[in-house]
Amino acid sequence: MIRPIRFTLFHLAPMAFLLLVVLAVPARAEFTGAGFITDPWGCEDYGFPTQTEMVRARYSAREIDGGASELVLNFAVGGSNVLRIWNTLEPDNGWMRAYGNVIWGRLYSMGAQTWVRVLAREGVPFATTTFNEYSEHIRLRLRITNFNGMRGCGVTLVLMLNNWTNNI
Repeated sequence: MIRPIRFTLFHLAPMAFLLLVVLAVPARAEFTGAGFITDPWGCEDYGFPTQTEMVRARYSAREIDGGASELVLNFAVGGSNVLRIWNTLEPDNGWMRAYGNVIWGRLYSMGAQTWVRVLAREGVPFATTTFNEYSEHIRLRLRITNFNGMRGCGVTLVLMLNNWTNNI
């Protein structure tokens, strides 16, 4: 009985290692930074803070890496949101459906009830800078409805992000 288990583990270990390496490959451009959530509306019934809330963030852009645009928000009070938007985060795209998860002590699915609208995405220090994998810094301003999985709750999100994968 022990011999077949060792044989199986011996053959599966390299495959598991290869899978972990492939999954750990970083995005071509990944932006990290911080910002704040402000201007909440309809969130009071949920007990969500009605003032400014500080967040840390990570952003992977669809137009650079393909797949979904992904935005991860980590709250100073301990929770997290992961939003996946199957579109580019450009100001002219209107309202876009976001899929994702919320973590507050345990994992909750937001389903497809969250909507995101990009108010601004600007290069820093020059607002007219072309957005690509070599962009150093960006400012991203979003409006999010059904925020944090809370129906009827909306916020404005303002982020300053740095391209930490840029080796120039």
